Amino acid sequence: MTGGEADDRELKGLLGRVIDGRYELREFIGGGAFGAVFRAQQRLLGVPVRQVAVKLSRRGGLTEEIARDQFADALLLAGALEEMTDAQARDHLVAVYDAGVALEAGRRGFLVMEHVRGRTLGEEFAAFGAGVPAASLIRWGRQICLALRGLHGLVPALLHRDLKPDNVLVDGLTGRARVVDFGLAARLIERGHAPGAAGALHYMAPETLKGESVPASDLYAVGIILYEGLTGKHPYGHLHPPDRVPVALHGDWLQEARLTCVVPPPSALNYTVGPSLDDLVLRCLDPDPRRRFASAGELLRALDGAERPAAPRASTPAQQVARLLEQADAQLASGEGGAAVRSCLDAWEVVERHPAALRSRRERADLAARTARAYELDGNGFQAARFRRRRDAELNGGR
Repeated sequence: MTGGEADDRELKGLLGRVIDGRYELREFIGGGAFGAVFRAQQRLLGVPVRQVAVKLSRRGGLTEEIARDQFADALLLAGALEEMTDAQARDHLVAVYDAGVALEAGRRGFLVMEHVRGRTLGEEFAAFGAGVPAASLIRWGRQICLALRGLHGLVPALLHRDLKPDNVLVDGLTGRARVVDFGLAARLIERGHAPGAAGALHYMAPETLKGESVPASDLYAVGIILYEGLTGKHPYGHLHPPDRVPVALHGDWLQEARLTCVVPPPSALNYTVGPSLDDLVLRCLDPDPRRRFASAGELLRALDGAERPAAPRASTPAQQVARLLEQADAQLASGEGGAAVRSCLDAWEVVERHPAALRSRRERADLAARTARAYELDGNGFQAARFRRRRDAELNGGR
């Protein structure tokens, strides 16, 4: 047994323990270099009130000062959420509820956060394989941009600096994208940039490699995420430094190689991508941050205006919904539960924006029934039951 496995075994032994008199550890979600994450039941005055995620440090014997250093990223996010007035942005971040030192767990540091049950965006991409339909990726892209709009709108702006598919969670209950992992986040300084090269090399903007991150640097990472999701390929995944280049210079080599690399538009690999989405993604990937979108809000508006060929050139919301339902039916027939879920959620999004797209309760009940079948096929019984209740409510006149 390795040291890490032994440590995980020790942490798993804490299952059932009540941390700080309020958080009962119910399920071991996963372990990492820092520690482990548990699903826990929060109690108030002994009464169970909600599910939360509790992160426990592997290291014990901590003081509050050391615990503050250990959880600096979460405390930065908590402060940002407190300052943030953009309610839509808050919906796509993960709330921090509590932190401290757990005497009951060997003085380990603990952090309590909103519990998000779902998969990473990277796992969603892998499930699709060749490429995500444009309509689904536009929805996730919009939600990432909403989170960035809130972060960049703070004074001074807060940059994430480590955006990548594994740092975006897709909530299995709502389908909502949530930006996580603020371990490399930084505020802009007076000179107008955040200093230091930080983040995953393959998602890092050229100016970040030079230690001068700006808000457009996060948008560059969004562009790579969009390209990767749409095509199943990283736009620069074929670039590999030759053996003669020292590891310390890989970043510099990659930066130079990207300057001369011609990236094919996503539509070359995904027929659901239209010209405006092609242009949007390639603009995000421009090596010069001044030629990218000026802000997350501007990129958000561009995504709103991007073509959604999952509902090919439909001229009315009702036609868009009809196309999406045809797509969902085909996916259900071929056993593609996850893809059918996304088509149904896209249809619900159109209906929420344009209620007249489905004029009768019978039509909404039919959409709810399709969504329930899709979730059932995808193995999500909770959501299947939820949409069956919605179907019944529509058929019973909303009662």
